[in-house]
Amino acid sequence: MPELELLGEIQAHEEPVWAVSTHSSLPLLATCSSDKTSKVYDISDLNNIRAVTTLDEQTHTKTIRSVSFKPSTTREYPTLALGSFDSTCSVWGADTPESEWELLAVIEGHENEVKCIDWSLDGKYLATAQETKPSGSVLSEHEGDVKFVKWNNINGEHSFLSCSYDDTLRIWRQDDYDEDEFNCVGIIRFECTVWSATWIDEDTVACSTDGGQVLMYERASHPSSSDGLPSTVKKSFFQVANHNGPVYSIVSKKGVLVSVGSDGVITKMEKKEGEWRVSGDKKLGHGVREINGVAITNEGVIVTCGDDGVVRIWR
Repeated sequence: MPELELLGEIQAHEEPVWAVSTHSSLPLLATCSSDKTSKVYDISDLNNIRAVTTLDEQTHTKTIRSVSFKPSTTREYPTLALGSFDSTCSVWGADTPESEWELLAVIEGHENEVKCIDWSLDGKYLATAQETKPSGSVLSEHEGDVKFVKWNNINGEHSFLSCSYDDTLRIWRQDDYDEDEFNCVGIIRFECTVWSATWIDEDTVACSTDGGQVLMYERASHPSSSDGLPSTVKKSFFQVANHNGPVYSIVSKKGVLVSVGSDGVITKMEKKEGEWRVSGDKKLGHGVREINGVAITNEGVIVTCGDDGVVRIWR
């Protein structure tokens, strides 16, 4: 099996880096760390990666756990959201990629740690995950801490996934009559914590578990559910990868799925001849340290971050 090639490396932080995000139209990469800062880098030239700005430690008082660029089809006005263990989120922006970044807003009102933050594909909504509930409008059907949220747009309707310590993945869809309301339309139950999830396409979701699995579920042609909820997924699933420990993060883009986790392995999967297969990997991707997050650029470059404070770029 081909080994992933290391293209570049950034000693981004002295403390663990928890997540990375790439911009949808600009060559920008953002990080977030236990040191209470987020950093933005220009990765247009992987041989000369340049630091753009550091969003300083004065805004958040605890670990910044999640980072998300607002999607944009233009090449101006980048906007970035951060979620922190201090129970707040912050939104930052710049007039151009080169100008000084400014704090645009601080979002308060969360009762507990913000574990994840994600923009909807059109940039209209910002979802957050915290202990005991996901928010936006407050959605609280999970029975345990919510770890992760991920948006999609299906047939013009906003939908998102949420993962929780209650061992479920839930699918939420925008209400037909009130665009600011979201309803749970599907539940997938597991025997362990679900760490991360992503949309493969409108009909398929992938998720990763504390048990080391990367699993895919497909939309049911005739939804039904034994628990009284309309389910949008089949009860059957297939496994596309296996790690030796919790899989902390997965990401999908343009037919590629990448997973990382506590075993330090980066696994790249692609769909070939109708089947998902592992097409490349890298063991000890961050040495003996755990890998916490992964992102994919529009050019198909893989970005990982870990407990070593390092960001690595692969192909």
